[in-house]
Amino acid sequence: MGALSGRRALVTGASRGIGAAIARRLAHDGADVVVTARSTAAIEALAVELGELGVRALAVPADMNDRDALQALTERVGAEFGGLDILVNNAGVLPAGSRAERLSWADWDATMGLNLEAPFFLACRAKELMGDGGGVVVNNASTAAYFPSRGLVAYNISKAALIMMTRVLALEWAREGVRVVGVAPGKIDTELVQPILRWSEKHDVPINPQRRIGVADEVADLVAFLVSDQAAYITGVTVPIDGGELLTVGSEPGR
Repeated sequence: MGALSGRRALVTGASRGIGAAIARRLAHDGADVVVTARSTAAIEALAVELGELGVRALAVPADMNDRDALQALTERVGAEFGGLDILVNNAGVLPAGSRAERLSWADWDATMGLNLEAPFFLACRAKELMGDGGGVVVNNASTAAYFPSRGLVAYNISKAALIMMTRVLALEWAREGVRVVGVAPGKIDTELVQPILRWSEKHDVPINPQRRIGVADEVADLVAFLVSDQAAYITGVTVPIDGGELLTVGSEPGR
């Protein structure tokens, strides 16, 4: 019996990278898992893989910026799984860089919609599906929530707001048995951060004191702990997983 045997989880942005790694780890620990993303083929293949671990796995394609699709997703989860115990709000976007005054309303809305509004909507619907037994919501933020970055105004703000949302929901829902926590990955070896890694290499800037990038499985391990009973006394916090990157903010690179 795995540590999460009998739990029902929903993981967004699960077609690749961190989301897929989290889905695999939760299934490995015994949870039944709904995986969602826009890429139907990718999540259907992942659901087959997870099913081979002996758990129930369901792929539900959805666009996180489509509120009707989000509503349909949560209704499908309720109908198929009868409720929910774990929500991992992993889906997010790192937009192309743009100075603040040049950022279009459409790009602002797209970033806020995916990085903040969808997690808020899904968290609220997940709480309803959790019922009296409670559950855990995990929000995937970023170290970019803690310091400004030129050209990433919408991204920085959306991730900082996601951390505050985590704190507020944790406070409001604590007495109802719902824990809300976050993770803040630094540079992880995924397609999303490749442009940043290339820039760091070009300018010979250490990405963190450990001088290495993280891997998606390390984030998945952290999430698996946070949703387990071992973390039952933890709520309202966002845990950086960054090789010490935040230690260097405001100091010389790599110190």
